[in-house]
Amino acid sequence: MPFWESRAIKTGFGGPVFLWLLIITAFGTLVCLFNTRAPLLYLPSSLKDARVEDMAAFYRASEMSNYDAVSYVYDPGLFRDGLSERLSDLIFLNPPHAMPVFHVFAWFDFATVKIAFICLTLIALFAIPRMAGQTFALSALFAASAAPVQILLRLNLSVFVIALIVFATVHAKSRPVLSGLALSVATIKPQYGLLIPFFLAGIGAWRCIAWATLGTLFMVLLTLIMFGPGLFASYLASFSTPLYQAYALTALQWDTSFRSFLGRLDVAADLRTALVLAAILAGAICAFRLPRTWPYELRLGTVLLLGVLVAPSFMYYSWPLFAAGVLFMARALPDWPVELQFLAGLTWMQPLIYMLLLSLVPPSLTAHAAAVFVLTALLVTGFFLLIRRRASGPVQRDSEVLQRV
Repeated sequence: MPFWESRAIKTGFGGPVFLWLLIITAFGTLVCLFNTRAPLLYLPSSLKDARVEDMAAFYRASEMSNYDAVSYVYDPGLFRDGLSERLSDLIFLNPPHAMPVFHVFAWFDFATVKIAFICLTLIALFAIPRMAGQTFALSALFAASAAPVQILLRLNLSVFVIALIVFATVHAKSRPVLSGLALSVATIKPQYGLLIPFFLAGIGAWRCIAWATLGTLFMVLLTLIMFGPGLFASYLASFSTPLYQAYALTALQWDTSFRSFLGRLDVAADLRTALVLAAILAGAICAFRLPRTWPYELRLGTVLLLGVLVAPSFMYYSWPLFAAGVLFMARALPDWPVELQFLAGLTWMQPLIYMLLLSLVPPSLTAHAAAVFVLTALLVTGFFLLIRRRASGPVQRDSEVLQRV
């Protein structure tokens, strides 16, 4: 009750309707997680016995790097040779400079790496709202509602990359070295941070940009020293393979990105690519030109949500990026209109809706993914309209630039 009666909670986190929808989402998500716990608790010692999870691809890449076969990691046939039949559709998509990170995985058995991955995932889920200055209770609510089922079942790198992006953008000016290095590591999964350099340039965080550039160059150099230039050549060559092109153009049923949305509308491939690039360009301009009169939290929330809209791929396990954007908007714009609270809460709970549809009405999943993108776009539009309506009021207050975090 002290948590619920707090005025900061009732008005400073969007409002009571949004908060209740978050609580309902967290409860439903935890029930789903309990019902799907068996795959999570399955800890095979060998990769050959692994279930379908992205961590298996990272572990296989690590094995290949430790057995001098790393130059073939982008060859689907040789890459899948070390995987079980249930993992026969996995391919390796991360850029070459991710290999020094993955290289150490195969030094341990698969079960140990999976346990460590799960523990670090839970820490990252909790750390994202804590880095944004939220209370322990709200951080727990975030961790329990920001798609943990999909994240834990798939064991993708997304949540770690998103945590690095949040840390870097929060501390870009106060801790430029650490922020820059965090962003350099985040480039191993670059689709979530496409707008961040433009945002940093817009706020004048040049030291952070410089350290991010140096950190990335160091990772590339380290990769060249460890594995040679052949790895980069095979990576570039993989873009022209039919398998990669099919993957890039496929509208996966769990992909809620603009690219997949256009694919579901049967937009031609060339036009689809052009529209996605145009969206990224428009997002970059917006990220660079965000008004400096806005509170820092508001600019940060806006760029994170724009990043969701323009990301070339955006799966349900990427949802913490969306949730972090909404979290910052709630800090900057307290007490939303009821309609906006409902729209935000409805959009927030879509990974849970996906789990329910997967169990009850699987054929609806493709249409649902398209609806998720529309909901996200409507929510961003709603926030923009709210900002315009309050332009002469609280939005023009001085910002503390998150120094209290």
